Amino acid sequence: MGLAHTTKKILSGDAFGSTVAAIKRLRYPLAAQPFIDNIDKVSLERIKEKYYNPKDKVTSRKYLDLEEWMPTNTKRIRDVMLRPAPPKKRVLDIGCGTGFFLHIAQTLGHEVLGMDIPSHKLFDEMCALLRIPRILHTIEPFQKLPDLGAPFDLITAHMTCFNRYEDGKRWGPKEWEFFLDDIETRLTPDGRICMDLNSEKDGSHMAPALRAYLLSRGAKVDRRKISLTAKRQAA
Repeated sequence: MGLAHTTKKILSGDAFGSTVAAIKRLRYPLAAQPFIDNIDKVSLERIKEKYYNPKDKVTSRKYLDLEEWMPTNTKRIRDVMLRPAPPKKRVLDIGCGTGFFLHIAQTLGHEVLGMDIPSHKLFDEMCALLRIPRILHTIEPFQKLPDLGAPFDLITAHMTCFNRYEDGKRWGPKEWEFFLDDIETRLTPDGRICMDLNSEKDGSHMAPALRAYLLSRGAKVDRRKISLTAKRQAA
């Protein structure tokens, strides 16, 4: 990391993108505490009694530290510039987990839908508590997503896991091409895709071939963050 990482970031243009994102967030203050305060505390404590371990910083139980993870999600909201409605937007969060991102979006007045894998009791209980509507679905390479209803103004994903094979190998350009072709059909004409990939084992954010493909597709890439706008159909 250190100097080598900083130099690589500057040469790739990521430093400029990160600076622009930071400036945008400064122009959009959003405190996390109100979104913690509007959660039913009795029900939340029941869930924490079942699952939370403050020493566990690895498994999904760590997300019950709301003082850490609600600010992380307010930052996500600011990164994608999802301001209080109006206009009301329709938002899909892939891998929604505990639902904090959608909880904030819903509180701001937007229509939300989560997607996550089945059989995760902690996430089930938290999304039920926060009243987050969800579709349970396991994303597979070269397989289209199920019917998700009306088009979305914003499709997001954070710390993605769906782009890994069971052996740990990550999706390449072909898998991403199929996936992005599919989800772009789920967007409104002015819709956006904003995703944040999990880092590779070596600390890198994505393989050079994937980065080159995403840039060729017109995506903005800032280290592990990807943003795309909907392709407008020719008249």
